Parts: sequence; structure tokens; C-alpha cells
Amino acid sequence: MNRNHAAAMFIGVLICIPLLALYHFGFFQSTADWFAGLYARGFILPQGGLKQLVWLQYGYYTLMAFVSAWVCLEMLSQWRRFAFLLGGTFLTITFSCIMAMSGVLFEPVSGSLAMWFAGIAGIAVSGSVDGYRRHVMREYFVGRLSTRLFEELADQNNPTKMTERREITVLTCRLLNHVEIATSIEPKFFEELSTHFQRSVSEFLIARGAYLDDCDARQVRVFFGFPLTDEHHALHAVQVAAVLRTHLAALGREIEFRFGKKAQIGVAFSSGPAVCGLYGVSHFESFSAVGDVIDFATRLCILNSEYGSKVLLNARTYALVKDNAEVRPMEMVSVSGSSQMSEVYELLAEKGTLTEQEGRARDAFWQGVVQYRKGDLKQSLESFKNATIEDREDAPLKYFIERVETALKDKAVPEKETPKHARKLAAT
Repeated sequence: MNRNHAAAMFIGVLICIPLLALYHFGFFQSTADWFAGLYARGFILPQGGLKQLVWLQYGYYTLMAFVSAWVCLEMLSQWRRFAFLLGGTFLTITFSCIMAMSGVLFEPVSGSLAMWFAGIAGIAVSGSVDGYRRHVMREYFVGRLSTRLFEELADQNNPTKMTERREITVLTCRLLNHVEIATSIEPKFFEELSTHFQRSVSEFLIARGAYLDDCDARQVRVFFGFPLTDEHHALHAVQVAAVLRTHLAALGREIEFRFGKKAQIGVAFSSGPAVCGLYGVSHFESFSAVGDVIDFATRLCILNSEYGSKVLLNARTYALVKDNAEVRPMEMVSVSGSSQMSEVYELLAEKGTLTEQEGRARDAFWQGVVQYRKGDLKQSLESFKNATIEDREDAPLKYFIERVETALKDKAVPEKETPKHARKLAAT
């Protein structure tokens, strides 16, 4: 329950208790008698006259007190709040007339008073600076941030802290074969498939502390370390990615069962500096970040389709989490237009969770990559074969073995001063 719901409950109880006491001591009886006389003169009443249902009176003003408090707390526009109260008063009087023609005496004053008192209390509470700030922030963060983190963010009372240059970790989850799927099934089915993919992945990540930055038919992108500052953003991203693999495996099976298509889903995360702030115009405004780290995560994610890997991370992320994650090296990469090379790693598991056999295979794989870059192709091939685990499919290992075997066949010997295993990342 968030603060507005709790406040609405408190206001509702605060209004209902005095009204209940007033009703008990007959405060509204004279009002009820006046309306009974009015309806007797103005309407054709059922034979036997009007009977009063006390439980209906109690139930109605109790309901209106809680609803009015909640609406006036949640609604930002002042004129809409008063329009709601006026409209509620009109409907209460109309309801009283309808009930009279049905033979029930319903006195509308108590319900209207409950609605107005609760509404004014709600307006007073939400009219504070804190309430107004929460309303404004809710427009930007509802659906993008978990309720717990939103409450922490709202309590900070310093929106300018979200406009700054800071280091964050970007996690991108992409439907790698979205084009192939889109062209092979009916548009309405692809719409359902992509929507299911977006909802499943985004809700999973948001529930685990991520901020949803972008969500479309191709990919879901989230941030760790923004909008709330988190010095352990990379570690939290790795911990989430480790359990995300299991979730994505189940999601892939579900998509194949429902739509008859095999979804290739890749994940990548990249840590680095970004300029964070509020971007966009009017209704298109949102808090986001700009920097090479954003684009690099997307490009790195696409690289999963080359290796057959599931989760990749950049060198900066590895430097921040190397004591908490089990990884193995892949290629040296660079972005088009840049000569700077960066190591790419595949995330295997959290630290200390590999079996002894898996640990030996990871070490042999690592040794094979180093030997391949040095040009020692025969030793590299032997190391890669030692990294094989029986009855387990390993697409990245197969990729490396094929590369080494092709190099041996072509008798290609790489120059020592230039890494053999390197590539330029394509634009997204």
C-alpha cells in the first residue's frame, strides 16, 4: 500500500466515525423527515410510504468518504477535484430521488457531507509540497520503477540530483530474431508475441530494482544506478542477469508453445559514464541518460547472435564485479570509427556457484582464447577441446573451435602485435 492509499484510508476513517456518532444520536433524523415530506408532495410513492434503511445510509457515506479522499489525493488538477465533488453531490441527490420512488427513504445530506469533508481533507493533504512533488514524479515513474524505489526517490526531496553526469550500468534484453519472426507470422500474432516479451521482461527487471528506460518490439532497456544513486549498480545488474537467464529460458519455451516460433533472446550490460536528466518535450518527456554506454550495450547485445551466448558484459562491468561473477573472455571489440579496443566477457554465473568440472572447463576456455590471440593455434584448439563438457551444448565454445580450425586450415598466422580475435561492432 502506497502513501496515498494509506492517507485515503486514514481520512475515510476520520470522516466516518463522527458521522456514525451523529447518526446514532439522531442528528440527521430531522433532515430525513424533511426529505420524506418533500418526496411525499413531489412524487407518487408506493403504497405503504417510505421505509428507511440505516445500513444503506452507513454504507453509502462510508464508501463516498473513502472514494472522495482517494480521488482528491490522486488527481492533480484542482478544478477536476471540485468537479468530481459537485458531480458526486448531484448523483447523491439523484440517487435519493430514485430510492424514494422505490419506497426507500435515503437522506442525501450525510453522504454529501462525507464526500465533501473527505475531499477537502484529501486536497489539503495533497496540496503540500511533498504531495505535489509526488504527483508530478508519478507521471514520470509509474510503470518504470518499483513502488519501493519510487517511495525512496520521492523521499529524497531533491529532483536536481537526477540531472548530472554519473556512472550507471545499462542492461539490454533483445529479441535477436525479431525480424525473422515478424515476417513469418501474422502481424496480430507478432504483436501479441512482442507484447508478451516486453511485459514479461520489463516486469521481471523492474521488480528487481531496475529503471525501465526503453521498451519496444525489439528490446527492453533498463538502468541500474539511475534515477537512484547506487554505488553497486554493476553488481546488482550482474545478480539480476544471473537469475534473468532462467526466466528467459522459461519465456522462450512459452513463446515457442504459444506461437510456434523459437525466440532467440540475448542480454548484455555495459557500465560507464552517462549524462542523466529529463529529456523530451511535453508529453514525450522522460528521465533517461545519454552516452556511449547506452549504445554499446545494444551493440553488445546483438553480438549474442554471433556467439550463441546468452549474457555478455563489457570490460568496465567486469572490472567492477570480477570478485562476484564467473565469466570467460570472448573477443576484443571496438565501435566503428574508434581504434580503442575493449574486452568482452560472457557471464556464466555468480561467484563460487560453478561446479569443479565447470570451473576447469572455464579455465581451459580462457587459456584457449589467450593462445588463439597469440597465434598458437594448435595449443588453442587443444585447450578449447578440453573445455568441452559432455552432453552439454556450448555455442560460444563451438564458435571458437570453428574459428581455430578454419585458421589452421588456411594456415593463417596472426601478427603478434595485433589481436587476432577482434571485431568492429556494427551500428544498431
